[in-house]
Amino acid sequence: MITLSLPSPTQPLLPPSSKTLNPSRQNIIPSSDSLKNPNFEPLKNRLISQLDMGHLRHAISTLDLMTQQNALLDLTTYSILLKSCIRFCNFQLGKLVHRKLIQSRLEPDSVVLNTLISLYLKCGDVDTARSIFEGMGNRRDLVSWTAMVSSFANNSMELQEILTFLDMLELGFYPNEYCLTAVIRACSNTNYSWVGEIIYESALKTGYFGADVCWE
Repeated sequence: MITLSLPSPTQPLLPPSSKTLNPSRQNIIPSSDSLKNPNFEPLKNRLISQLDMGHLRHAISTLDLMTQQNALLDLTTYSILLKSCIRFCNFQLGKLVHRKLIQSRLEPDSVVLNTLISLYLKCGDVDTARSIFEGMGNRRDLVSWTAMVSSFANNSMELQEILTFLDMLELGFYPNEYCLTAVIRACSNTNYSWVGEIIYESALKTGYFGADVCWE
């Protein structure tokens, strides 16, 4: 009989990697040049205000102005920009922000990378989202894994979803109920129902679901 051991829900997540995957890129944000630039804070505040009002194109223009004046954005503001593009479903502008982030040569952290994954998944570009996810390496966290597992479920890629879920377990991450529900839903496919039963039984044993939850 095949068994599956899920990590305990109380087990801590893997710590983030302390190594820089690409030492040629900057990790300290904002740069010292930006901090010394007297225009940095005013322009940054203007950009955030424009985002709050939903004026995405004006915010992009402010971003261009900041670049011209060497008042470069930090990762937090890039993350806010990307999330605003997602919120207003303006995915083309989101992709533009991504290109500008690449040009900035900043080293994205897990928050920014997870936001990029969400951006590309929301616009249906699973391949790009998957490429970003795979390139994260040790920067992948539970948010990253759950996003990919769920995206494969939403795109009827059941086998890839199950394999990704198992990879997540192998690396020591414990799934939340949302992730578990997604993978069990994938197992409603008759070809993988036996996998779903194993996952469900293991989830019950480790306390993810109450005993009154039914498997159909």
